Formats: sequence, C-alpha cells, structure tokens
Amino acid sequence: MVGQGFGRRWLLGASAAALAGAGGARAQSGTPLRLVVGFPAGTTPDTLARLYGAAMTGPLGQPVVVDNRVGAGGLLAAEQVARGPADGNTLFVGGNGPISINRHLTDRLPFDPDRDFRAVAFLGVSQQVLVVRPGLATDLAGFLAHARGNEVNYGSVGAGSGGHLLMAGLVQQTGIKGQHVPYRGAPQALVEIASGRLDCMAAALGSALPLIREGKVIALAVTGPQRDPLIPEVPSFEQAGVPGFALPVWNGLFAPRATPDAAVARIAAAAEAAQRDETVRRGVEAAGFSVQALDPAGIGRFIAAESARWGEIARATGVRLAD
Repeated sequence: MVGQGFGRRWLLGASAAALAGAGGARAQSGTPLRLVVGFPAGTTPDTLARLYGAAMTGPLGQPVVVDNRVGAGGLLAAEQVARGPADGNTLFVGGNGPISINRHLTDRLPFDPDRDFRAVAFLGVSQQVLVVRPGLATDLAGFLAHARGNEVNYGSVGAGSGGHLLMAGLVQQTGIKGQHVPYRGAPQALVEIASGRLDCMAAALGSALPLIREGKVIALAVTGPQRDPLIPEVPSFEQAGVPGFALPVWNGLFAPRATPDAAVARIAAAAEAAQRDETVRRGVEAAGFSVQALDPAGIGRFIAAESARWGEIARATGVRLAD
C-alpha cells in the first residue's frame, strides 16, 4: 500500500557531494530565491514554504520569498515555473495534485511533471483526514450509512486535488451519494463544515487539526496505514473497514528540469539545513507533517508509486478536469 513507509522520521543529512556543491554554487546575495505556491496564504503549502524560506536564507546567502499564484488547484503556479527560467532562482512548491494526480485527469495538462520538473527536496509528508460537520456522524460506519441514503456535499481545495479524488474514490468504492464542492483553499471549506453549511471533506491533517481539537469538526478516519499520533483516537480507513486509501499528503520543492545540478544541490543542502532548525521542526510538526528522508531519486520513486495508485482511483471514478 502506498504511504505505509512514511512515519515521522527526520532527514539525517544531505550527501557529501550535495554539501560540497552548495559551497561552489552560491547565488549572488541580492537575487532572491522565489518559492511559487499555488494556494493562498495560510494554507499548509504556504505555511511550509514560509517556514523553510526563512530558515534557508542564511545557508543560501540570499533572500527567499514566497509568491502565491493561486488558481486551478496549483496548476497555474506549476505552469509558470515549468515555463520560467531554469536558473536556480525559482522553484515550485508542488504536491499531490499538480505532480501526481492531474496527469491522470486530463490529456491537456500544460506541463509534464516528469519532463518539466526535477525534485529538489520534500518539505513534509502527512495524512489526510475525513472530517464531517457536528451532528452528521461520530464514526466512519455511521457516516457511510447516512451517505448511502442521503447525498452529502464534500469539499476540496480544487477539482483534481487529492481530497477531491479521495472522496470520489470513497463514493465509488462504498456506494455512498456525494456531490463535489470545490473551494480555493482548505480553511474556507473547513469553516463551512464547522458552520454546518458543508457536510464533509478529506483535508490535510494539519489544516483540520485545530478545528478537530476544538470539536468544531468531527474526524472519522485518517489515510495512513495506522492511527496518527496527533489524533490517536481516530482510526485509519483500513482499521475502520475501508481499505485502499493509504494515500499521504505531501509538499516538496521542484525546479525546472534544465536547472543545473550545482544549483539543485545548493538548494537541497539549504533545505536539509533548515530541517535541523528547531523552529522549522516545531512548525512542521504543528502543521501535522513530518520530514521524509529521501534524496531526489527517492522522491522520484515515491511519486511514481503514489501516482500509480491515484491513477487507479481516477480510472475507477472517471473524474476528469475540464478541458
């Protein structure tokens, strides 16, 4: 099952070659490194980008800025970076949708994730959690029973996002009735659930955790192979009797494919240094994420395996992006 090897492990260190390359390819201090995020300020990708950006400034010897380019579930930001200069000064903060999922939902993706990007570093890996409005259900079995007789509205951070496809897969696999309602970001959708105007969504754990702890939304299941230490009272989908949904949420740094090796090594070493920073560590944990110990080649293997599973769900559900 994809995602079963992703516990809360911390990156141990970059390779000697990457660290050596970092010193030999330092950018000019006046040129900022731009991290392009496809979601609004306050969302998890934005939070992780800002945490890392602040900590990477010193090791890089250059300012790091976060540029929010919101639209199309992150596709606009991805296309901008893919078509931009490969000079090591612009990176895409990518995740499940633009890198792993959307390739299975349209024949007209404006970039090729494999051809146009190269992985630099993971920022964090987490679980998704199914949350519902108070009063709808207290466990997954009760939710499924309700949704088989009553159509539920489920939110997501955009058409083709991991939350959208996961819920579509749940509808297809369990026979419940559901209608998708896309939002520009998880905070807006979660507020709608807390207010009772939206029934449910699959959200990144870090996004939903504050409202779960306040009792404003009810957590029913997580997508990991086992319970998450942050909410140990909530079972995984498999433990609750619905296998096949061990699909993580993740965010990483991606450079245009033609970016020089030395520039990639320099940034990867700075990201590795940031992961040893106590402020970053606490911030990543507060967001409900952990850092996965993978080099760029390992990230590529992870994405290939994860993408294959998302492809299975896409084919089973028939979900497509509008051309």
